[in-house]
Amino acid sequence: MTTAGDDEHYRWLFVKERFAWPRSSGHDVHTYGMMKALIALGHEVSVCTVDPPPDAALDGLSLERRYCLSEANPPVPTAAAMPLILTHHQEKFRNYWGIPAERIRQVAAAADECFANVVVASGLNVLPYLGAVTGRTRVWYAADEWVWHHLSLVKPFGRSTWSELKPAVVKGLYERAYRSLLDRVWVVTESDARAFRWFAGISQTDVLPNGVDTEFYQPVTVPQIQNSCVFWGRLDFEPNVQALQWFVRKVWPKVRRQVPDARFRIFGFQPTPPVVALTGRDGIDLTGNVPDVRPLVRECQVVVLPFVSGGGIKNKLLEAAALGMPIIGTPRAGLGLNGTPPIVQTTRPAEFTRELVRLWSDPAERTKRGAAVREWVVRSHTWEAVARAAAEGLRSVIEVRE
Repeated sequence: MTTAGDDEHYRWLFVKERFAWPRSSGHDVHTYGMMKALIALGHEVSVCTVDPPPDAALDGLSLERRYCLSEANPPVPTAAAMPLILTHHQEKFRNYWGIPAERIRQVAAAADECFANVVVASGLNVLPYLGAVTGRTRVWYAADEWVWHHLSLVKPFGRSTWSELKPAVVKGLYERAYRSLLDRVWVVTESDARAFRWFAGISQTDVLPNGVDTEFYQPVTVPQIQNSCVFWGRLDFEPNVQALQWFVRKVWPKVRRQVPDARFRIFGFQPTPPVVALTGRDGIDLTGNVPDVRPLVRECQVVVLPFVSGGGIKNKLLEAAALGMPIIGTPRAGLGLNGTPPIVQTTRPAEFTRELVRLWSDPAERTKRGAAVREWVVRSHTWEAVARAAAEGLRSVIEVRE
């Protein structure tokens, strides 16, 4: 560990099964953003993955070391000597996720080789990878609490949603089984922290709201499609699917009655049949697996975020704000944010319709709202601030271990 002024600089090993490109999941976005900000602050960061990441997925990161655990790569030296410390229930979940014991030993050997002060496991099924790591601060970058996530999808009178109860129970037991291996858990909202206390019995949480790369997402003036709105994201993620279903069924018919040429554009990754079924008519079009949504989003006049389920911070809200786009969403779209974003929030279809039509008819108001939300996100949600808070939250734990 080195110091510079009042800041401690640590050596970090981030463990993630894979990095996708384009970055289509929240875990890809916030893990990359956190690593980039830590490096900019002077920390040493290494990465350990199962699959070799595409070069573009880690572009812009000055990494100390990169480890890959796939069979095509040689094992990390000394891995075979690393003892597993899994309990009976932890071992059951290792088998449940299909994680070979050898990979767990390799993670511990990688942490030794790069002299990591902190090992961060990022994602859902990554906790078994901490099963041989000792003498180092162990962090789970959970972001969202998964039991709460599944329960938020359940509708009392929607029989098709009752299937979410089983994964909620399984993941609650999983979190409880592995809590003994965790020094800290990183979440994005106070609600997620409360959920971890309720469901997993984990209280050692740090609330680290997501940031956004405000240089990558910048406003650019381009010709826009008249009377257009846009939504983007992973289209196999149930909260996104339910948001689109609510908007198309409850709001869009009212919009089209008032503005017959209105356009709703959907961009995203892995569109599922329920999403495809919403498109291709009534001015709704779908473009899947777009490598870079920025130019397509800028062509639209308003961003809509009509979430009715799910938790955590919505990266697409931060991205839209950084792009300087006017935003209309439900209150659930604004969970966990720092300060109050200058966006329209409503759960009433008629009000959602009225605000959308009003923004379409008032270019000056769109410009004003876009500038205001850009100013808010630059002030309130930088990755540098998130990374500083993360390092500060671990200081006492690291000092005890060392």
